[in-house]
Formats: sequence, C-alpha cells, structure tokens
Amino acid sequence: MKQSQGRFPSPAAQQLVHLHKNLYVNRHDPKYHEKVIRYLDPHSPEAHYRLGQHFDQKGLKSKALYHYKQSMKVYPSPYYYQASGAIRRLEQNAAAGAATASGTIAGPTPEQRAERAFPLFLKVLVMTLFMINIALLFIFFAPSAISKAVTVLSPFTVGKSVTYESVEKPFLLHFPHGEPNRKVEDALHQKAIKLAEAYPNAHIVIYGIASSAAGAEQKAVPLTNDDWKRQAFVVAEYNPAIDQAVKIRFVHPELTAIGANIVRTALNAYISEHGTAPPRLDDLLQDYPNNYMSFLPAEGQSGSALVRTFFNGSGGWVYDREAADAERMFYPNTEPGDEPIPYTPVQLVVEAAQHSLELRTGDRPIARYRIGLGSDSTPTPTGSFTVGNRVIEPEGRSPGVYGAAALSLGSIAIHGTTDVSSIGRSVSLGCIRLSNEEMASLYPLTPRGAQVVIVPAEPGGTASADVAAADAWAPAPAVAADSTAPTPALTEALLLGARSQSGPLKPVETAIGILFHWLG
Repeated sequence: MKQSQGRFPSPAAQQLVHLHKNLYVNRHDPKYHEKVIRYLDPHSPEAHYRLGQHFDQKGLKSKALYHYKQSMKVYPSPYYYQASGAIRRLEQNAAAGAATASGTIAGPTPEQRAERAFPLFLKVLVMTLFMINIALLFIFFAPSAISKAVTVLSPFTVGKSVTYESVEKPFLLHFPHGEPNRKVEDALHQKAIKLAEAYPNAHIVIYGIASSAAGAEQKAVPLTNDDWKRQAFVVAEYNPAIDQAVKIRFVHPELTAIGANIVRTALNAYISEHGTAPPRLDDLLQDYPNNYMSFLPAEGQSGSALVRTFFNGSGGWVYDREAADAERMFYPNTEPGDEPIPYTPVQLVVEAAQHSLELRTGDRPIARYRIGLGSDSTPTPTGSFTVGNRVIEPEGRSPGVYGAAALSLGSIAIHGTTDVSSIGRSVSLGCIRLSNEEMASLYPLTPRGAQVVIVPAEPGGTASADVAAADAWAPAPAVAADSTAPTPALTEALLLGARSQSGPLKPVETAIGILFHWLG
C-alpha cells in the first residue's frame, strides 16, 4: 500500500494509504482494515487478523473466528500462527463454557458418584494403557511412517485447522553440484525428521544449496541470512503439528521469468482486443473463447500463485492494471533488490527443414517438439502469425481430426493428431501437427497473443515480408548438443503448476457445438 505523497505533503498525509485511483484511507480510520479488505485486498492476512482481534475484544466470537480463519488462508504470512493460536484459544474457551454450563444442571447424587467411581477408574486405566501402547508404536516405527511429498513446483497445502502453535526454524543444507534428485530427496527427508525431534512443535524449513564442497550435505546449519533463500534449488518443509508428510519442492529460477511472460503475453492480447487492461487478472482465465490463458503460473521462488494489488515482498505476484505497460502491470512479489524481469513475449518458432517447433520467451527455450507439416501440394504457409482462439478437443469435419487441442492461426492451426506416423513428415493439408500427448503439453504453456514464426525449409524460400523478426532467428542445435536446451524437468514444473489448479480459476476450454474448418 502506497502512502499519499505530494510536492508539499502535510503531516496528516503521512497517515494516508492509497487504495485505488483517487481513493485514500487514513490509517487511524476505525474501519481501516474493513476498507482494505473491501477496496484493496480481500485476502489481506493482516487486515483479517486485526478484524478478528477487534471482534474478539467485543465478544463477537463467530465474527472473530471467521476473520481468523480467513487470515490463515494466506500461507506463509506473519499472521498465520497468530491466527491459529487465537482460533485454538476461542475453541478451548467455548468448550470450557459449554462444560461450565452443563455443570449448572443437577448432577448425580453422592451415592450415584460412589457407584460410578470404580467403573470410571477402570475406564481411565484401560485408556491410559492404550495410549502408552500407541506411543510405543510411534517411537519404534515413526521414521518409516513419515511420508515424503515431492513436487517440482506446487504451492503447499493451506487452510488446515492447526491445533498447535509453531515457530519457523529455517536451516541451510549444502549439496554437491550435480547430486541426483533422489539422493537430495532422501537426505532432506531424514534431516527434516531429525531436526523436528530436536525442535518439537517447530515448523522446520530446509533450503538446499548447490556447493562444490565435498560432503557438505552432512550437516544442516541454522539460516542466518535470507539471501541464501534465493539461491536454493530445493526447499523442504516439515511441521508435524499440521501434516506428517515432509514436503519437498524443487525450485527452478527460470520459472518466475517464464511465468511472468506467459501472463504478460496474454495481458497484451487482451489490451489489443479491448483497448484497456482487464479489471482483474481472473478475466484472462474465463471460459472459451475468452481463455487467454489456461492457468496462472506460480512464482518460482515462493511457489505461490497468489496475486496482490500491491507489493510487499511476500511471494506470488503483483497486478497493477493502472501501470503503463505489461512489464510494470505484472511482476513477481519478491524481495526488493531483485533485478526486474524484462518482458519477452512467448513465441513459437517452427523450423520446417527440421520438422521442429520450439516454445520460447526471448532467447530462453522452454520446450521443443517434433511436428508434421503440409505436403508439397498443400504446403504450410511461412511467415509470422499470432495465436488466436485456443480450444481443447475442437470438433471438425470428422471426429478427432484436430486431436487433443488446437491453437488457431487463422486458416490453419497447430493441433494434435492420432496419426502419429505423420509426425516428422510433410503430409498435412497445411496445418502444423503434434502428437496428442505433446499437444496437451504445449497447449497450456501457449497464451493467446503468442507470436508464431514459421521459417521456410529452404534458405532462399519465400517467407512472408511481414516476418522481419524471423530474419534474426537462428536454428537451434540438436537437443543433445545444446547446453541451453529445455529440460524435461522445467517443462514438467510448468505443467505441474497447470495441473494443480482447479476451481474458479480453471476455465472451461471446450467449444461445444462449434465446428472448426482449419485446413487439417
């Protein structure tokens, strides 16, 4: 939230917070936090926590619980465990009050209590022995029972009911360069369990750093400098009070830049078609034909896809529709001092001579695919095109003719096919074909508005004059010899983010009842 500033600010102006356009609110306004939620950020963990405190003090327990629970929906945040503790306290007080209220009813007579004393003693004894047995089983078998949840990029589970307050304990663990992922996972799993034994009721977070020191992975040391967090290639979290799984997330630094430029490309397409930026980022994720994107990528450093309208460095993204261009409209909500990510639109480069398609942002390759092209009598046109309508399982003149999905380029499309024998050959009627499996991989990573450059097979071919951008493009070497070639892990990381999202931000991308007539 930005404070109101002018050429000659008054002392009172220092207490004003800019909400939207010409709308400001004073920090001392009794309804300050309600206005923050209503006009600025409906998910603000601080505003919900403060409102919870306000209603808590007034004795309005149901409203207090509501706002405390809303505060816990944003994780991580400084108010997560405070809200958790407040919820536990309110629930304990409610239980105690119920017990007290029930005590006002006439209880059993002394004779009845004497008759019940001996059976009650037996019940307590049996329950005590049962709990001791459970504890012994846990002691002997707990290490093997604690599971390990490994992801490439996936926001951690939030919104659970937490019954214990936990303090975050961050650690640093070094690994030799090139250490296999399996060994990294096993080491983090064991370290997290041992650290949890040393720090009971703590939220253990381990940041894995690549190091040239041999054997450095043997010792986890407390993290004293947050700068190390940005260098971590893997993060493990373990909080037994919330979940018995050790959660391990591999971090790809490229993901933040790629994710930002997927969204920016879609934003520019929306602005080009509507003349203005969308009121909300959700407007890019509507059902067909307004599905500019298929999913909102997670920010790579924090693993969060949460979008705020202001910068606070807590991870996720910032969307400011009033900014001058897409680069300043959408950017990562990471710590100040990071280099800004330049806007390089998503581009598909088709090299006809090699029957290959490469997905990239600027000079950064993301994924590469084998394709089928038009025959000599019906060649695929060369030049520059723009991805228009995006549709899953499009209907054509015959069932399944366009495969799993399609990206429209006008009279032709990039689409899937069940005829895998046509991949790597020139036998289509002009469209660009991928296998259904690879089309399902390419589709969610390609937003509306992405540029498609089709380079002719012959160096002296008749490329369209409006593809000046293609002149500067150099064919990439074969994957095996290309040190910058996209890795399967990077593509899988992006696709995992797509598959993990559902609900209101997951658009319906089929076009029921619409028949498409691409060349095929």
